[in-house]
Amino acid sequence: MYTLAKPRQMGEIVTLLPKPVTVFDPVVRLKVDMSDPQISEFDVPPHFTNIQHGLQMARRFLGTQDTPNRRIILITDGLPTAHFDEQFLYLLYPPHRRTEEATLREAKLCQREGIQINIFLLPSWSQSSEDVQFAYRLAESTAGKVFFTAGRDLDRYVVWDYWKRRRDIIS
Repeated sequence: MYTLAKPRQMGEIVTLLPKPVTVFDPVVRLKVDMSDPQISEFDVPPHFTNIQHGLQMARRFLGTQDTPNRRIILITDGLPTAHFDEQFLYLLYPPHRRTEEATLREAKLCQREGIQINIFLLPSWSQSSEDVQFAYRLAESTAGKVFFTAGRDLDRYVVWDYWKRRRDIIS
């Protein structure tokens, strides 16, 4: 998930790297009409964080799965900076209230469908209390959790939480 979310194969995840910054303005307020056939994903700056779009895609995918354990594991370093409103893609930096609200609305849709969001909040040089507060609001809206970890410990948290919450299915 970057400015736009898209499905990835399991093996690809470990090879993904942050997208290079292409807009260096201290304030960015871009609105892109993604229904315009002249515009593709290659025409928009790639380095924004669109958690809303990632949650939407995960919710739709989980909606087709016949499983009682529906969770989204979100690995991020902070606030979202991109969101959709109908066909318009908004790229807003510094992070804006509208993007946070759009992301929380998508989390509510996940919650209504019984999907829990667990967030692994990775430390970054720019992380602030707002990043942490947003992670808690997002996770709590779906009865999820926030985990604080460095990247190299991420696998331990996932396994520990799985074993701690694992339930046996009888019959």
